[in-house]
Amino acid sequence: MNKCSHERKNLSLDSLEARVRQAGMKLTQQRSQLLDILLRHPEPITADEIFKKFGKKSAGMDLVTIYRILKKFEDSQLVTRLEFGDGIARFELTMESGHHHHHVICRKCQKIEPLHICDLDGHLKMVQAMGYSDLSHRLDFFGICSTCK
Repeated sequence: MNKCSHERKNLSLDSLEARVRQAGMKLTQQRSQLLDILLRHPEPITADEIFKKFGKKSAGMDLVTIYRILKKFEDSQLVTRLEFGDGIARFELTMESGHHHHHVICRKCQKIEPLHICDLDGHLKMVQAMGYSDLSHRLDFFGICSTCK
């Protein structure tokens, strides 16, 4: 099992709810339900897809509310917002340890798979030597998956 899979397995709704409280947010039923959906959906997911997953339990939950919650979660580093050049924002849980991963995206079916590698330490050190701090980065690959080939 790779590090990211192991960390994701250790995530629980209780630990995510604790992170919401630690971020100074009130834990509402809507926030808790949204966390549960993100926890059960390992791939990056759109706000529309989240809304559809709420289904009949969406009492008081509309798309605007979902976007507001996601923005608060993003600002608190509970979720990461991902954009793959198609104009669609997707969201995934941020691992508590600061671990991150990259993605490979199929150009035909839009399937998104995580890449649990990041060997860019030399590049980051070079950028720090240029005087930059508080660095972050993204690396996404695009291709045609084996199913679409």
